[in-house]
Amino acid sequence: MSCSEESKHQRIAFQLITARNQKARRQLFKKNVTHDQLPRLDRRELEIFGFLPDEIDTVKNNYPGIAEEEVKKARENNIEIIFRENEYYPPLLAEIHEPPDLLYVLGDKTLLRNDKLAVVGSRKGSAYGWNCLNRILPGVCEAGLVIVSGMAYGIDSMAHEIALREKGNTIGVNAGGLLHLYPAGNMALIGKIREHGCIISEFALDIVPRPFYFPIRNRIIAGISKAILVVEAALKSGSLITARLGLEQNRDILAIPGNIDSPISKGTNYLIRQGARPVTGSQDILEEFGLDSPGGKDASLQDFSQKEQKILDIMSGNEVNSVDYFVDKLDYSVSETISILMGLILKNVVIEEAGGYKRIE
Repeated sequence: MSCSEESKHQRIAFQLITARNQKARRQLFKKNVTHDQLPRLDRRELEIFGFLPDEIDTVKNNYPGIAEEEVKKARENNIEIIFRENEYYPPLLAEIHEPPDLLYVLGDKTLLRNDKLAVVGSRKGSAYGWNCLNRILPGVCEAGLVIVSGMAYGIDSMAHEIALREKGNTIGVNAGGLLHLYPAGNMALIGKIREHGCIISEFALDIVPRPFYFPIRNRIIAGISKAILVVEAALKSGSLITARLGLEQNRDILAIPGNIDSPISKGTNYLIRQGARPVTGSQDILEEFGLDSPGGKDASLQDFSQKEQKILDIMSGNEVNSVDYFVDKLDYSVSETISILMGLILKNVVIEEAGGYKRIE
C-alpha cells in the first residue's frame, strides 16, 4: 500500500470510528487530533475523549483494517469515496465549519461541481406547495441549476420529482449510510435519483438513519448549495434548522410566502420577516445565481391550468370575490380553491384584498 493509500485508509478509519460517536468526534476536533494521531493515543486518552471499550479495541487492534473492509464494500455497491482534495468534492462544502473529510457518492459525481439550489420544506407539503414548485422549478431546472434535497416525504420528494420530470439534475442527501437509503417508502423515487442524478452522504456505509443524524444531514444540504429555498415549514421544523445552518454558512435564504393561517406557512413567513428573499417565480431564484430566465422571461409562469382559467373567467373588473363565491360557482373544495388562488397570486394575476380575491387588470 502506498503512503497516499495508507493515509486515505486512515482517514476512512477515522470517519468510521467517530461517525457513531459524535461526542468523541467533537472532542477530537476541539483538540485538533488528526486521523493519523488517533491510533497513537493510549487507551486512557481514548477513554477521556469519550470512546467506548469496543471502539477503543477497534482503534488499537484494527485501524485501518476497518477501512479496507469499507473500501471493498463501497466498490461492490458502485459507491465512490471522494476526499476533500478530489476535483469533484463540492467547492462550497469545503468552506463550511469542519467540513466532512470525505463523501460517499452513488451516481453521477460530476453534478457535485455544478451550481446547486437546496429545496426544503414540510413532510406534510400541501397542494399549494406542489403548485408553487410546479411553477417555479421548471425554469430553474432549464437554467441548469441542480436541485438538492433530502429525499424525505412531502416537499423534498416534490422537488426531486419535478427535477426528474423536467430532465433536470438532482442530488439526494441521505440521513445515514448509502447502504441504508431513507425513507423506505420512497425507494421508487430514490432509485430514479440514483439513476439520473446522485445520492451522497458523509456517513459510513452501515450507519442506519436515526433522528439525531438529520441535522447533520441538513448541514450537508445547506453546505453544498449556494442558496436554500424553503417552501412550506412550521416554526419548529428541520427546514428552519437547515435555513439557520445556511445562514451560518453564508448561504442565500429564499422562501415562498404562504397562507397566514396555515401552520406549515408560519416558518416561511417568519423567514421572510427576518430578511429571507420572497420567491414568487423562478426569476427570483435565478437572480440570486446571476442567471437569466430561459428565453429572457419566467417561462414557468406563463400558462394557466384549466382550473385556474375557470377561476379567472368568473373574475371581472375590480370586484373582490370571497372563497365561498368560487366554491359555489365551480363546486371545488375550499382547500383546492385556496390553493388555486394562491397559485394565481404567485403568477401575479390575482391579489388578496379585503378578505377576498381580485384579478389584476
